[in-house]
Amino acid sequence: MTRFLWLGCALSLCLVWIGCGDTFRPIIIPNPPVFPNPAAAHSVVSINDNGTAVAGSAMVIDVAGDTDQSVANVGLAPVHAVQQTANVALVVNQAVTGLTPPPAGCSVKISNQVFNVCPSLTKLNFGGTAIGSTNTITLPPSSAASFVAVAPSATTAYVTLPSYVPDPVNSPNVIVPSVGVVNTQTNVMSQTITVGNNPVALAVTPDNTKLYVANQVDATIGGFNTQDLSQRKGSPVLTSSPPIWLLARNDNLRVYVLEQNTGVLAQLDTTATAGPDALTEYPNLAVPGATMMTYDGNLNRLYIPGGPQMEIVDVSQSDPTLIKTIPIPQVPGVPPVNASAVAVAALPDGSRAYVASVPSAAQTSQITISGVLGDGTTATYNYKLTGGHDLTPGLTVLVSGVSTPAGFDGTFVVDSVSNSVANTTCDQAAAMCTFQAANSATATQTSVTGTASTTIDNLFPQVSVVNASSNLITKTIGIPGFPDASVVGSPYYAQICAPLPPATPYRATFRYMMAAGGDSSRAYLASCDGGIVNIIDTSIDAYIQNLPAPTGVRPPVPPNLVNQSQNPVFLFAGP
Repeated sequence: MTRFLWLGCALSLCLVWIGCGDTFRPIIIPNPPVFPNPAAAHSVVSINDNGTAVAGSAMVIDVAGDTDQSVANVGLAPVHAVQQTANVALVVNQAVTGLTPPPAGCSVKISNQVFNVCPSLTKLNFGGTAIGSTNTITLPPSSAASFVAVAPSATTAYVTLPSYVPDPVNSPNVIVPSVGVVNTQTNVMSQTITVGNNPVALAVTPDNTKLYVANQVDATIGGFNTQDLSQRKGSPVLTSSPPIWLLARNDNLRVYVLEQNTGVLAQLDTTATAGPDALTEYPNLAVPGATMMTYDGNLNRLYIPGGPQMEIVDVSQSDPTLIKTIPIPQVPGVPPVNASAVAVAALPDGSRAYVASVPSAAQTSQITISGVLGDGTTATYNYKLTGGHDLTPGLTVLVSGVSTPAGFDGTFVVDSVSNSVANTTCDQAAAMCTFQAANSATATQTSVTGTASTTIDNLFPQVSVVNASSNLITKTIGIPGFPDASVVGSPYYAQICAPLPPATPYRATFRYMMAAGGDSSRAYLASCDGGIVNIIDTSIDAYIQNLPAPTGVRPPVPPNLVNQSQNPVFLFAGP
Protein backbone atom coordinates (compact mmCIF):
# COMPACT_ATOMS: atom_id res chain seq x y z
CA MET A 1 0.00 0.00 0.00
CA THR A 2 2.84 2.35 0.90
CA ARG A 3 4.45 1.57 -2.44
CA PHE A 4 1.32 2.81 -4.28
CA LEU A 5 1.25 6.03 -2.22
CA TRP A 6 4.86 6.82 -3.18
CA LEU A 7 4.05 6.10 -6.80
CA GLY A 8 1.06 8.54 -6.66
CA CYS A 9 3.24 11.28 -5.16
CA ALA A 10 5.83 10.81 -7.87
CA LEU A 11 3.23 11.10 -10.61
CA SER A 12 1.79 14.29 -9.02
CA LEU A 13 5.23 15.91 -8.88
CA CYS A 14 5.78 14.98 -12.53
CA LEU A 15 2.52 16.68 -13.53
CA VAL A 16 3.45 19.84 -11.60
CA TRP A 17 6.87 19.90 -13.30
CA ILE A 18 5.27 19.57 -16.73
CA GLY A 19 2.81 22.38 -15.92
CA CYS A 20 5.65 24.77 -15.08
CA GLY A 21 6.99 24.85 -18.62
CA ASP A 22 6.80 27.84 -20.98
CA THR A 23 3.51 26.82 -22.57
CA PHE A 24 0.96 29.71 -22.26
CA ARG A 25 -2.32 28.82 -20.63
CA PRO A 26 -5.04 31.46 -20.85
CA ILE A 27 -6.58 32.50 -17.55
CA ILE A 28 -10.05 34.00 -17.43
CA ILE A 29 -9.79 37.32 -15.60
CA PRO A 30 -13.16 38.83 -14.70
CA ASN A 31 -13.72 42.25 -16.25
CA PRO A 32 -16.45 43.85 -14.13
CA PRO A 33 -18.47 46.55 -15.83
CA VAL A 34 -17.61 50.13 -14.99
CA PHE A 35 -20.49 51.75 -13.15
CA PRO A 36 -22.94 53.13 -14.07
CA ASN A 37 -23.64 49.93 -15.97
CA PRO A 38 -27.27 50.01 -17.18
CA ALA A 39 -27.80 46.45 -15.95
CA ALA A 40 -27.03 47.61 -12.41
CA ALA A 41 -29.86 50.14 -12.39
CA HIS A 42 -32.83 49.28 -10.18
CA SER A 43 -34.56 52.62 -10.53
CA VAL A 44 -35.37 55.32 -13.05
CA VAL A 45 -35.16 58.97 -12.03
CA SER A 46 -37.39 61.72 -13.42
CA ILE A 47 -36.16 65.31 -13.08
CA ASN A 48 -39.09 67.72 -12.93
CA ASP A 49 -39.44 71.48 -13.40
CA ASN A 50 -41.72 73.48 -11.09
CA GLY A 51 -41.51 77.01 -12.52
CA THR A 52 -38.98 79.81 -12.21
CA ALA A 53 -39.58 80.61 -8.54
CA VAL A 54 -40.03 77.20 -6.91
CA ALA A 55 -37.57 74.32 -6.61
CA GLY A 56 -37.97 71.40 -8.99
CA SER A 57 -37.81 67.78 -7.94
CA ALA A 58 -36.27 64.38 -8.52
CA MET A 59 -38.73 61.46 -8.49
CA VAL A 60 -37.30 57.95 -8.15
CA ILE A 61 -39.31 55.12 -9.70
CA ASP A 62 -38.68 51.60 -8.41
CA VAL A 63 -38.37 49.35 -11.47
CA ALA A 64 -39.50 46.23 -9.64
CA GLY A 65 -42.58 47.78 -8.05
CA ASP A 66 -43.70 50.42 -10.57
CA THR A 67 -43.98 52.84 -7.68
CA ASP A 68 -42.79 56.29 -6.70
CA GLN A 69 -39.96 55.28 -4.36
CA SER A 70 -38.87 58.72 -3.16
CA VAL A 71 -38.93 62.41 -4.01
CA ALA A 72 -36.39 65.14 -3.24
CA ASN A 73 -36.16 68.82 -4.10
CA VAL A 74 -33.50 69.99 -6.52
CA GLY A 75 -32.79 73.59 -7.63
CA LEU A 76 -34.68 76.08 -9.77
CA ALA A 77 -35.25 75.14 -13.41
CA PRO A 78 -33.47 71.75 -13.60
CA VAL A 79 -32.48 70.89 -17.18
CA HIS A 80 -30.07 67.93 -17.23
CA ALA A 81 -28.72 65.14 -15.04
CA VAL A 82 -26.22 62.29 -14.96
CA GLN A 83 -25.49 59.35 -12.69
CA GLN A 84 -21.97 59.63 -11.27
CA THR A 85 -21.45 56.59 -9.07
CA ALA A 86 -23.45 53.67 -7.71
CA ASN A 87 -25.09 55.97 -5.17
CA VAL A 88 -24.69 59.53 -6.49
CA ALA A 89 -26.43 61.45 -9.28
CA LEU A 90 -25.95 65.08 -10.31
CA VAL A 91 -28.69 67.45 -11.48
CA VAL A 92 -27.82 70.76 -13.15
CA ASN A 93 -30.26 73.57 -12.36
CA GLN A 94 -30.27 76.51 -14.72
CA ALA A 95 -32.07 78.80 -12.23
CA VAL A 96 -33.43 82.16 -13.35
CA THR A 97 -31.77 83.52 -16.48
CA GLY A 98 -32.19 86.77 -18.31
CA LEU A 99 -32.70 88.96 -15.23
CA THR A 100 -31.99 92.65 -15.93
CA PRO A 101 -29.57 93.56 -14.53
CA PRO A 102 -28.12 90.12 -13.76
CA PRO A 103 -27.63 89.63 -10.03
CA ALA A 104 -24.10 90.12 -8.68
CA GLY A 105 -24.85 87.63 -5.93
CA CYS A 106 -27.19 84.70 -5.76
CA SER A 107 -30.40 86.23 -4.48
CA VAL A 108 -33.29 88.04 -6.10
CA LYS A 109 -36.63 89.22 -4.75
CA ILE A 110 -39.74 87.86 -6.50
CA SER A 111 -43.15 88.88 -5.14
CA ASN A 112 -41.53 90.04 -1.90
CA GLN A 113 -39.83 86.67 -1.43
CA VAL A 114 -36.07 86.21 -1.70
CA PHE A 115 -34.89 83.24 -3.77
CA ASN A 116 -31.45 81.80 -4.44
CA VAL A 117 -31.19 82.12 -8.19
CA CYS A 118 -27.64 80.99 -8.79
CA PRO A 119 -27.36 78.02 -11.12
CA SER A 120 -26.38 74.96 -9.17
CA LEU A 121 -25.68 71.27 -9.11
CA THR A 122 -27.85 69.17 -6.82
CA LYS A 123 -26.04 66.06 -5.65
CA LEU A 124 -28.51 63.26 -4.96
CA ASN A 125 -27.13 60.78 -2.42
CA PHE A 126 -28.92 57.45 -2.65
CA GLY A 127 -29.43 54.77 -0.07
CA GLY A 128 -30.47 51.83 -2.24
CA THR A 129 -33.11 53.18 -4.60
CA ALA A 130 -34.22 56.00 -2.29
CA ILE A 131 -32.69 59.46 -2.04
CA GLY A 132 -31.20 59.75 1.44
CA SER A 133 -29.86 63.31 1.28
CA THR A 134 -28.88 66.10 -1.10
CA ASN A 135 -26.07 68.64 -1.41
CA THR A 136 -26.18 71.93 -3.31
CA ILE A 137 -23.10 72.98 -5.26
CA THR A 138 -23.33 76.66 -6.19
CA LEU A 139 -22.37 77.73 -9.70
CA PRO A 140 -21.61 81.29 -10.93
CA PRO A 141 -24.52 83.77 -11.08
CA SER A 142 -26.43 84.02 -14.37
CA SER A 143 -24.09 81.53 -16.09
CA ALA A 144 -27.06 79.59 -17.53
CA ALA A 145 -25.61 76.19 -16.57
CA SER A 146 -27.16 73.68 -18.92
CA PHE A 147 -25.34 70.33 -19.21
CA VAL A 148 -23.35 68.12 -16.83
CA ALA A 149 -20.97 65.27 -17.67
CA VAL A 150 -18.72 62.97 -15.67
CA ALA A 151 -16.68 59.85 -16.30
CA PRO A 152 -17.98 56.74 -14.50
CA SER A 153 -17.10 56.81 -10.78
CA ALA A 154 -14.88 59.90 -11.22
CA THR A 155 -14.89 62.66 -8.60
CA THR A 156 -14.79 65.55 -11.07
CA ALA A 157 -17.84 66.81 -12.95
CA TYR A 158 -17.96 69.26 -15.85
CA VAL A 159 -20.77 71.78 -16.37
CA THR A 160 -21.41 74.05 -19.35
CA LEU A 161 -21.61 77.76 -18.44
CA PRO A 162 -22.54 79.50 -21.73
CA SER A 163 -23.23 82.91 -20.10
CA TYR A 164 -20.42 82.93 -17.52
CA VAL A 165 -19.41 86.43 -16.34
CA PRO A 166 -16.03 86.24 -14.57
CA ASP A 167 -16.38 89.67 -12.92
CA PRO A 168 -20.09 90.48 -12.45
CA VAL A 169 -19.36 93.52 -10.26
CA ASN A 170 -16.86 95.43 -12.39
CA SER A 171 -17.55 93.95 -15.83
CA PRO A 172 -21.13 92.67 -15.78
CA ASN A 173 -21.41 92.64 -19.57
CA VAL A 174 -18.25 90.66 -20.30
CA ILE A 175 -19.31 87.07 -21.03
CA VAL A 176 -16.70 84.34 -21.32
CA PRO A 177 -18.39 81.02 -22.30
CA SER A 178 -16.83 78.35 -20.12
CA VAL A 179 -17.01 74.89 -18.63
CA GLY A 180 -17.00 74.69 -14.86
CA VAL A 181 -14.82 72.05 -13.18
CA VAL A 182 -16.51 70.75 -10.04
CA ASN A 183 -14.97 68.64 -7.28
CA THR A 184 -17.86 66.46 -6.10
CA GLN A 185 -16.02 65.40 -2.95
CA THR A 186 -15.64 68.94 -1.62
CA ASN A 187 -18.78 70.13 -3.49
CA VAL A 188 -17.02 73.18 -4.89
CA MET A 189 -16.45 74.48 -8.42
CA SER A 190 -12.66 74.75 -8.42
CA GLN A 191 -11.97 76.42 -11.78
CA THR A 192 -13.27 77.11 -15.28
CA ILE A 193 -12.13 76.30 -18.81
CA THR A 194 -12.68 78.89 -21.54
CA VAL A 195 -14.49 77.34 -24.50
CA GLY A 196 -16.27 78.42 -27.67
CA ASN A 197 -19.56 80.25 -27.98
CA ASN A 198 -22.68 78.58 -26.55
CA PRO A 199 -21.41 75.21 -25.32
CA VAL A 200 -24.46 72.94 -25.43
CA ALA A 201 -23.15 69.41 -24.80
CA LEU A 202 -20.21 67.58 -23.24
CA ALA A 203 -18.65 64.13 -23.45
CA VAL A 204 -15.98 62.59 -21.22
CA THR A 205 -14.23 59.45 -22.38
CA PRO A 206 -14.97 56.52 -20.03
CA ASP A 207 -11.31 56.34 -18.95
CA ASN A 208 -11.61 59.97 -17.76
CA THR A 209 -8.68 61.24 -19.85
CA LYS A 210 -10.38 63.50 -22.41
CA LEU A 211 -13.19 66.07 -22.33
CA TYR A 212 -15.02 67.29 -25.43
CA VAL A 213 -17.26 70.35 -25.73
CA ALA A 214 -19.82 71.07 -28.47
CA ASN A 215 -19.66 74.82 -29.21
CA GLN A 216 -22.87 75.52 -31.07
CA VAL A 217 -22.32 79.06 -32.35
CA ASP A 218 -18.73 78.41 -33.45
CA ALA A 219 -19.57 75.00 -34.99
CA THR A 220 -16.47 73.58 -33.30
CA ILE A 221 -15.61 70.73 -30.94
CA GLY A 222 -13.22 71.71 -28.17
CA GLY A 223 -10.95 68.99 -26.78
CA PHE A 224 -9.16 68.99 -23.41
CA ASN A 225 -6.95 66.60 -21.45
CA THR A 226 -8.59 66.08 -18.08
CA GLN A 227 -5.32 65.49 -16.20
CA ASP A 228 -4.18 69.12 -16.51
CA LEU A 229 -7.12 70.67 -18.45
CA SER A 230 -4.76 71.54 -21.31
CA GLN A 231 -6.29 72.02 -24.72
CA ARG A 232 -5.72 69.22 -27.17
CA LYS A 233 -4.08 70.01 -30.49
CA GLY A 234 -6.33 71.11 -33.30
CA SER A 235 -9.84 72.54 -33.24
CA PRO A 236 -12.18 70.46 -35.40
CA VAL A 237 -14.67 72.60 -37.33
CA LEU A 238 -17.93 71.16 -38.63
CA THR A 239 -18.83 72.10 -42.19
CA SER A 240 -22.41 70.85 -42.41
CA SER A 241 -24.05 72.50 -39.38
CA PRO A 242 -23.30 73.22 -35.69
CA PRO A 243 -23.06 70.42 -33.11
CA ILE A 244 -25.91 69.63 -30.76
CA TRP A 245 -25.00 66.29 -29.09
CA LEU A 246 -21.89 64.28 -28.19
CA LEU A 247 -21.30 60.64 -27.21
CA ALA A 248 -18.09 58.76 -26.39
CA ARG A 249 -17.58 55.12 -27.44
CA ASN A 250 -16.91 52.73 -24.57
CA ASP A 251 -13.34 51.94 -25.74
CA ASN A 252 -12.35 55.66 -25.51
CA LEU A 253 -11.18 55.72 -29.17
CA ARG A 254 -14.10 57.53 -30.78
CA VAL A 255 -16.43 60.43 -29.98
CA TYR A 256 -19.58 60.88 -32.07
CA VAL A 257 -21.10 64.25 -32.92
CA LEU A 258 -24.69 64.93 -33.97
CA GLU A 259 -25.06 68.06 -36.06
CA GLN A 260 -27.99 70.40 -35.63
CA ASN A 261 -30.74 70.74 -38.27
CA THR A 262 -29.08 68.50 -40.87
CA GLY A 263 -28.74 65.61 -38.41
CA VAL A 264 -25.41 64.65 -39.98
CA LEU A 265 -23.31 62.24 -37.92
CA ALA A 266 -19.63 63.11 -37.46
CA GLN A 267 -16.80 61.25 -35.74
CA LEU A 268 -13.67 62.26 -33.82
CA ASP A 269 -10.75 59.83 -33.83
CA THR A 270 -9.37 60.29 -30.30
CA THR A 271 -6.50 57.80 -30.46
CA ALA A 272 -3.72 60.43 -30.61
CA THR A 273 -2.28 61.04 -27.14
CA ALA A 274 -2.13 64.82 -27.45
CA GLY A 275 -4.25 65.28 -30.56
CA PRO A 276 -5.23 66.46 -33.03
CA ASP A 277 -8.48 64.52 -33.10
CA ALA A 278 -9.27 63.84 -36.74
CA LEU A 279 -12.85 64.84 -37.63
CA THR A 280 -14.84 63.00 -40.29
CA GLU A 281 -18.38 63.93 -41.30
CA TYR A 282 -20.74 61.39 -42.86
CA PRO A 283 -23.41 63.14 -44.96
CA ASN A 284 -24.82 59.73 -45.89
CA LEU A 285 -25.65 59.22 -42.21
CA ALA A 286 -28.08 62.06 -41.62
CA VAL A 287 -31.37 62.30 -39.72
CA PRO A 288 -32.70 65.84 -40.28
CA GLY A 289 -34.37 67.23 -37.18
CA ALA A 290 -32.62 64.87 -34.76
CA THR A 291 -31.64 66.58 -31.49
CA MET A 292 -30.10 63.67 -29.59
CA MET A 293 -28.90 60.10 -30.00
CA THR A 294 -28.54 57.02 -27.78
CA TYR A 295 -25.49 54.77 -27.59
CA ASP A 296 -25.99 51.04 -27.01
CA GLY A 297 -22.66 49.87 -25.57
CA ASN A 298 -23.68 46.21 -25.69
CA LEU A 299 -24.17 46.18 -29.45
CA ASN A 300 -21.86 49.12 -30.22
CA ARG A 301 -24.49 50.99 -32.17
CA LEU A 302 -26.18 54.37 -32.21
CA TYR A 303 -29.92 54.98 -32.34
CA ILE A 304 -30.66 58.38 -33.88
CA PRO A 305 -34.36 59.41 -33.84
CA GLY A 306 -35.63 62.40 -35.77
CA GLY A 307 -38.53 63.34 -38.01
CA PRO A 308 -40.29 60.41 -39.70
CA GLN A 309 -37.43 57.95 -39.13
CA MET A 310 -34.81 56.49 -36.84
CA GLU A 311 -31.38 55.41 -38.04
CA ILE A 312 -29.50 52.49 -36.52
CA VAL A 313 -25.75 52.94 -37.02
CA ASP A 314 -22.99 50.40 -36.39
CA VAL A 315 -20.05 52.09 -34.63
CA SER A 316 -17.98 48.99 -33.86
CA GLN A 317 -15.53 49.65 -36.72
CA SER A 318 -13.21 52.51 -37.66
CA ASP A 319 -15.99 54.23 -39.61
CA PRO A 320 -19.69 54.16 -38.69
CA THR A 321 -21.98 52.37 -41.12
CA LEU A 322 -25.74 52.38 -41.53
CA ILE A 323 -27.51 49.23 -40.35
CA LYS A 324 -31.11 50.24 -41.00
CA THR A 325 -33.41 53.21 -41.43
CA ILE A 326 -36.63 52.62 -39.52
CA PRO A 327 -39.74 54.50 -40.78
CA ILE A 328 -41.97 55.75 -37.97
CA PRO A 329 -45.63 54.62 -38.12
CA GLN A 330 -48.44 57.16 -38.23
CA VAL A 331 -50.40 57.94 -35.07
CA PRO A 332 -53.87 56.33 -35.38
CA GLY A 333 -56.87 58.58 -35.84
CA VAL A 334 -59.51 59.61 -38.33
CA PRO A 335 -57.52 60.32 -40.39
CA PRO A 336 -54.11 59.04 -39.17
CA VAL A 337 -51.43 61.67 -38.49
CA ASN A 338 -47.73 61.57 -39.37
CA ALA A 339 -45.42 61.18 -36.40
CA SER A 340 -41.90 62.36 -35.52
CA ALA A 341 -39.40 60.27 -33.55
CA VAL A 342 -38.33 62.14 -30.41
CA ALA A 343 -36.55 59.74 -28.04
CA VAL A 344 -35.22 56.20 -27.79
CA ALA A 345 -34.05 53.74 -25.14
CA ALA A 346 -32.16 50.47 -25.63
CA LEU A 347 -32.70 47.54 -23.28
CA PRO A 348 -29.52 46.54 -21.39
CA ASP A 349 -29.96 42.92 -22.52
CA GLY A 350 -29.47 44.03 -26.14
CA SER A 351 -32.73 42.50 -27.35
CA ARG A 352 -34.78 45.57 -28.28
CA ALA A 353 -34.92 49.32 -28.58
CA TYR A 354 -37.99 51.45 -27.90
CA VAL A 355 -38.50 54.61 -29.96
CA ALA A 356 -41.08 57.22 -28.94
CA SER A 357 -42.86 59.34 -31.53
CA VAL A 358 -45.46 62.08 -31.34
CA PRO A 359 -48.01 63.37 -33.86
CA SER A 360 -47.05 66.29 -36.06
CA ALA A 361 -50.14 68.11 -34.77
CA ALA A 362 -52.35 67.83 -31.71
CA GLN A 363 -55.56 65.86 -32.20
CA THR A 364 -59.09 66.01 -30.88
CA SER A 365 -61.55 63.15 -30.48
CA GLN A 366 -65.06 63.06 -31.94
CA ILE A 367 -67.43 60.22 -31.19
CA THR A 368 -71.08 59.26 -31.58
CA ILE A 369 -72.86 57.83 -28.56
CA SER A 370 -75.36 55.01 -29.02
CA GLY A 371 -76.09 54.09 -25.43
CA VAL A 372 -75.49 55.11 -21.84
CA LEU A 373 -76.08 53.51 -18.46
CA GLY A 374 -75.55 54.98 -15.00
CA ASP A 375 -75.45 53.39 -11.57
CA GLY A 376 -75.35 56.53 -9.45
CA THR A 377 -71.55 56.57 -9.32
CA THR A 378 -70.26 55.90 -12.82
CA ALA A 379 -71.78 56.36 -16.26
CA THR A 380 -70.86 54.01 -19.08
CA TYR A 381 -71.22 55.36 -22.62
CA ASN A 382 -71.29 53.18 -25.73
CA TYR A 383 -69.52 55.00 -28.55
CA LYS A 384 -67.93 54.89 -31.98
CA LEU A 385 -64.97 56.99 -33.09
CA THR A 386 -65.88 59.35 -35.94
CA GLY A 387 -62.89 61.71 -36.09
CA GLY A 388 -59.49 62.46 -34.63
CA HIS A 389 -57.83 60.22 -32.08
CA ASP A 390 -59.64 57.72 -29.90
CA LEU A 391 -60.47 58.43 -26.28
CA THR A 392 -57.93 57.56 -23.61
CA PRO A 393 -58.15 57.72 -19.79
CA GLY A 394 -57.64 61.18 -18.37
CA LEU A 395 -59.07 63.17 -21.28
CA THR A 396 -61.91 65.64 -20.70
CA VAL A 397 -64.94 65.17 -22.95
CA LEU A 398 -67.99 67.32 -23.61
CA VAL A 399 -71.12 65.15 -24.05
CA SER A 400 -74.25 66.50 -25.72
CA GLY A 401 -77.50 65.08 -27.05
CA VAL A 402 -77.87 62.48 -24.29
CA SER A 403 -80.55 64.45 -22.48
CA THR A 404 -82.94 61.80 -21.23
CA PRO A 405 -82.67 61.10 -18.42
CA ALA A 406 -81.00 64.33 -17.33
CA GLY A 407 -77.46 64.18 -16.04
CA PHE A 408 -75.60 62.44 -18.84
CA ASP A 409 -74.81 65.63 -20.77
CA GLY A 410 -71.95 67.81 -19.63
CA THR A 411 -68.20 67.82 -19.17
CA PHE A 412 -66.61 64.65 -17.80
CA VAL A 413 -63.17 63.11 -17.36
CA VAL A 414 -62.69 59.69 -18.94
CA ASP A 415 -61.85 57.19 -16.20
CA SER A 416 -61.32 54.13 -18.37
CA VAL A 417 -61.95 52.69 -21.82
CA SER A 418 -63.39 49.19 -22.27
CA ASN A 419 -62.58 46.71 -25.03
CA SER A 420 -59.26 48.53 -25.10
CA VAL A 421 -55.92 47.86 -26.73
CA ALA A 422 -53.22 47.78 -24.04
CA ASN A 423 -55.50 49.85 -21.77
CA THR A 424 -55.09 52.92 -23.94
CA THR A 425 -57.58 53.04 -26.80
CA CYS A 426 -60.65 51.12 -27.83
CA ASP A 427 -60.42 48.35 -30.37
CA GLN A 428 -62.76 49.84 -32.98
CA ALA A 429 -63.25 46.40 -34.52
CA ALA A 430 -64.89 45.25 -31.29
CA ALA A 431 -68.64 44.83 -31.13
CA MET A 432 -68.89 47.69 -28.65
CA CYS A 433 -66.59 50.45 -27.40
CA THR A 434 -67.34 52.06 -24.06
CA PHE A 435 -65.86 54.74 -21.86
CA GLN A 436 -66.55 55.32 -18.20
CA ALA A 437 -66.73 58.61 -16.32
CA ALA A 438 -67.71 59.58 -12.80
CA ASN A 439 -71.38 60.58 -12.90
CA SER A 440 -74.04 60.60 -10.18
CA ALA A 441 -76.97 60.24 -12.61
CA THR A 442 -79.00 57.04 -12.47
CA ALA A 443 -80.82 55.45 -15.41
CA THR A 444 -81.88 52.26 -17.07
CA GLN A 445 -81.89 53.76 -20.55
CA THR A 446 -79.55 51.91 -22.92
CA SER A 447 -80.33 53.38 -26.35
CA VAL A 448 -79.80 57.07 -27.09
CA THR A 449 -78.36 59.30 -29.79
CA GLY A 450 -75.64 61.79 -28.88
CA THR A 451 -72.17 63.04 -29.59
CA ALA A 452 -69.04 63.90 -27.62
CA SER A 453 -65.70 65.49 -28.27
CA THR A 454 -62.59 66.28 -26.30
CA THR A 455 -62.57 69.85 -25.05
CA ILE A 456 -59.00 70.67 -26.07
CA ASP A 457 -56.37 69.50 -28.54
CA ASN A 458 -54.34 66.61 -27.17
CA LEU A 459 -51.04 64.91 -27.86
CA PHE A 460 -51.03 61.13 -28.29
CA PRO A 461 -47.50 59.65 -28.14
CA GLN A 462 -46.69 56.13 -29.21
CA VAL A 463 -43.73 53.82 -28.65
CA SER A 464 -42.50 51.43 -31.34
CA VAL A 465 -40.63 48.25 -30.42
CA VAL A 466 -37.55 47.54 -32.56
CA ASN A 467 -36.10 44.03 -32.55
CA ALA A 468 -32.31 44.42 -32.29
CA SER A 469 -31.68 41.29 -34.37
CA SER A 470 -33.99 41.92 -37.32
CA ASN A 471 -33.91 45.72 -36.86
CA LEU A 472 -37.63 45.83 -37.63
CA ILE A 473 -40.57 47.26 -35.72
CA THR A 474 -42.50 44.40 -34.15
CA LYS A 475 -45.20 46.43 -32.42
CA THR A 476 -46.34 49.99 -31.81
CA ILE A 477 -47.80 50.79 -28.39
CA GLY A 478 -50.35 53.56 -27.89
CA ILE A 479 -49.81 55.89 -24.93
CA PRO A 480 -52.74 57.75 -23.28
CA GLY A 481 -53.12 61.30 -24.53
CA PHE A 482 -52.82 64.59 -22.65
CA PRO A 483 -53.34 68.29 -23.45
CA ASP A 484 -50.67 70.13 -25.44
CA ALA A 485 -48.95 72.25 -22.78
CA SER A 486 -47.19 74.50 -25.31
CA VAL A 487 -50.37 76.38 -26.30
CA VAL A 488 -50.24 79.92 -24.89
CA GLY A 489 -53.50 80.78 -23.15
CA SER A 490 -54.44 77.17 -22.48
CA PRO A 491 -55.10 76.32 -18.83
CA TYR A 492 -52.57 73.53 -19.30
CA TYR A 493 -49.86 75.87 -20.61
CA ALA A 494 -46.36 75.26 -19.23
CA GLN A 495 -43.69 77.46 -20.73
CA ILE A 496 -41.00 74.92 -19.97
CA CYS A 497 -42.61 72.42 -22.42
CA ALA A 498 -42.68 74.79 -25.39
CA PRO A 499 -39.88 74.08 -27.88
CA LEU A 500 -37.13 76.70 -27.86
CA PRO A 501 -35.56 78.13 -31.03
CA PRO A 502 -32.23 76.49 -31.97
CA ALA A 503 -30.38 79.79 -31.43
CA THR A 504 -31.42 80.01 -27.78
CA PRO A 505 -28.17 80.64 -25.86
CA TYR A 506 -28.63 77.70 -23.52
CA ARG A 507 -29.80 74.14 -23.74
CA ALA A 508 -33.54 73.59 -24.13
CA THR A 509 -35.23 71.11 -21.84
CA PHE A 510 -36.22 67.70 -23.12
CA ARG A 511 -39.90 67.55 -23.91
CA TYR A 512 -39.80 63.76 -24.20
CA MET A 513 -37.23 61.36 -22.76
CA MET A 514 -36.92 57.58 -22.62
CA ALA A 515 -35.01 55.24 -20.32
CA ALA A 516 -34.86 51.51 -19.66
CA GLY A 517 -34.91 49.56 -16.42
CA GLY A 518 -31.69 47.78 -15.53
CA ASP A 519 -33.26 44.32 -15.67
CA SER A 520 -34.77 45.10 -19.11
CA SER A 521 -38.26 44.50 -17.73
CA ARG A 522 -39.46 48.06 -18.26
CA ALA A 523 -39.16 50.96 -20.68
CA TYR A 524 -40.17 54.48 -19.66
CA LEU A 525 -41.37 57.58 -21.50
CA ALA A 526 -41.40 60.91 -19.68
CA SER A 527 -43.75 63.54 -21.10
CA CYS A 528 -43.26 67.17 -20.11
CA ASP A 529 -46.75 68.17 -21.30
CA GLY A 530 -48.54 65.39 -19.44
CA GLY A 531 -46.55 65.75 -16.22
CA ILE A 532 -46.16 61.98 -16.19
CA VAL A 533 -43.80 59.06 -16.68
CA ASN A 534 -45.38 56.29 -18.74
CA ILE A 535 -44.40 52.68 -18.01
CA ILE A 536 -44.15 49.88 -20.60
CA ASP A 537 -43.94 46.23 -19.56
CA THR A 538 -41.39 44.75 -21.97
CA SER A 539 -42.43 41.15 -21.24
CA ILE A 540 -45.67 41.79 -23.13
CA ASP A 541 -44.67 45.06 -24.85
CA ALA A 542 -47.69 46.92 -23.55
CA TYR A 543 -48.38 50.17 -21.75
CA ILE A 544 -49.41 49.37 -18.17
CA GLN A 545 -49.68 52.67 -16.26
CA ASN A 546 -48.20 56.10 -15.67
CA LEU A 547 -46.90 57.87 -12.59
CA PRO A 548 -47.56 61.59 -12.20
CA ALA A 549 -44.70 63.87 -11.26
CA PRO A 550 -45.02 65.54 -7.83
CA THR A 551 -47.72 68.17 -7.55
CA GLY A 552 -46.50 71.57 -8.69
CA VAL A 553 -47.51 75.22 -8.49
CA ARG A 554 -49.56 75.37 -11.70
CA PRO A 555 -53.22 75.92 -10.74
CA PRO A 556 -55.78 73.14 -11.06
CA VAL A 557 -57.91 72.76 -14.18
CA PRO A 558 -61.56 71.95 -13.40
CA PRO A 559 -62.99 69.48 -12.75
CA ASN A 560 -59.71 68.55 -11.01
CA LEU A 561 -59.33 70.13 -7.58
CA VAL A 562 -55.57 69.87 -7.08
CA ASN A 563 -52.68 71.68 -8.73
CA GLN A 564 -51.24 70.19 -11.89
CA SER A 565 -48.15 67.99 -11.79
CA GLN A 566 -44.65 69.32 -12.30
CA ASN A 567 -43.16 68.87 -15.77
CA PRO A 568 -40.60 66.09 -16.39
CA VAL A 569 -37.64 67.51 -18.32
CA PHE A 570 -35.09 64.70 -18.04
CA LEU A 571 -35.12 60.94 -17.40
CA PHE A 572 -32.26 58.53 -16.68
CA ALA A 573 -31.57 55.10 -15.22
CA GLY A 574 -30.62 55.50 -11.55
CA PRO A 575 -29.08 53.28 -8.86
